[in-house]
Amino acid sequence: MTLNNLSHKAAHALSHFWGVLVLILWGGALLGFGLLRFDSYGLDESAARGLLLIWSIFDKIINPIFTLGIPDFRALLFIPLGLYWPGSIVAAKVFTLILSFSAIALLYVWSKRSSDGESALLASALLLVSPHLINGMDSLATGPFLLLAFGLGAWLDKAYRRVNRPLGGWFFAQLLWASVTLTLHPIGLAYVLMLAWTWYKNPIDAHQRRHVLIGLALVTILLLVLRQGWETIPWLSNPLLSLAQAHQIVPELTQPNWFVGGLLAALLAITAWVDRRFLSTDPVGLMFLLALGIGLLAADQNWALLAVALLLYRGIPHLIALNQHSEGTGLIRQRGIVIIVLFIATTTFMLTDKTRALALKQEIFSPQDQLIRQLALEAADPEQEFRAASQWPGRTMLAVRRDVFPLPAAQADGESFLKSITGITHMIFDHKAPENLALGKNIAELSGIAETLALEESGVIIHIRDMGDNANSADEAGAPHAAPAPDGASTPSQ
Repeated sequence: MTLNNLSHKAAHALSHFWGVLVLILWGGALLGFGLLRFDSYGLDESAARGLLLIWSIFDKIINPIFTLGIPDFRALLFIPLGLYWPGSIVAAKVFTLILSFSAIALLYVWSKRSSDGESALLASALLLVSPHLINGMDSLATGPFLLLAFGLGAWLDKAYRRVNRPLGGWFFAQLLWASVTLTLHPIGLAYVLMLAWTWYKNPIDAHQRRHVLIGLALVTILLLVLRQGWETIPWLSNPLLSLAQAHQIVPELTQPNWFVGGLLAALLAITAWVDRRFLSTDPVGLMFLLALGIGLLAADQNWALLAVALLLYRGIPHLIALNQHSEGTGLIRQRGIVIIVLFIATTTFMLTDKTRALALKQEIFSPQDQLIRQLALEAADPEQEFRAASQWPGRTMLAVRRDVFPLPAAQADGESFLKSITGITHMIFDHKAPENLALGKNIAELSGIAETLALEESGVIIHIRDMGDNANSADEAGAPHAAPAPDGASTPSQ
């Protein structure tokens, strides 16, 4: 075999496996530079519940997580983790990293076909190093999974249309994927609405259109009734605030960067307006456009990630087109603006990523995680009786590795509340949240029984003393403090 033949075969093989090589290099860089946390903190609550559910099923362990109801269907994607790596946070992070890369690969193919290879490559490269994506992967948030849902969802629809079997396997695969997407976030409605609209306007035939529309309606109604909406979603969040904080490592510890948020919002609005004709006709573009609008009602960090992805994949082609209007044929004239913008964006992303690595090395936690960490120290003694109720039961259970239940409902008075929490030794929640004010009032009435172990801006840790210990509390040195009243102030023991 000649040297030319060997070179040709090597180039051919590399063209088929370049994606795998990029995944290995990118994933190795993220892990090697310490950009992902491998402890039990900083996780998304819904993801934590899904992991615990899958681990418990495959380990055949009865877990209080079953009392929390049905998690989002992201848990179905975690099935391989339960099969081979139960209990491993590292495996969960690496698995999410692989799924995130797959999502970007699908978006790259979509962008390459809809615009050009240059803009698709630039947008994908920027998204791979963006702190928005890395933050989402590290917390196992729904943002990266939504990117995968949109990219894979469009491919499933093409496959179903190509096979042209009204009730074949691709039909049910598409409905299953729609159900997974729908449970992730209100933004998931964008996928269902895109399918309904495209099949209504452009069906293969009226018979098949009826099957798709009825199937989507049944799946949507069933899941919304079954899960009663989206439990952990912060409704009516400020979109500008989410964009201002999306690139920050621990947003609660730093002031929002309103310049970045305003700039992203302005560029996003310009891109959506200039590109409105394409976005309203292309299936993936329509999903992003609908997600942008629906997400305004729940504009959290996941919405911000999708907004940044849309800005990159549809903004860069227009930026290149704008730059090409310049006179001349040199690199600076044809790509000068693009190079400057990419240099600024890449430098900003990399500096934020460096700050992230330093923050993880110094073990900087969000205020809620700091509170959960204090509770984990309380639960460190295996001989001590411990059974907690938490506002964040999934995250808390992963951190303390003990039984954790959801917060109990408030009662008419403290005595009734005490009877309803029999067996609970600790409680952790945000005492300033409006939905917890009545609960805080109940606990404040339990003077001598409820002891405040920690009172922070992010929440409170309450120790419910044993009734036998409470009877002798007057003889003990150092009387315990009662829980905070609804306004956050502690009431001294009587």
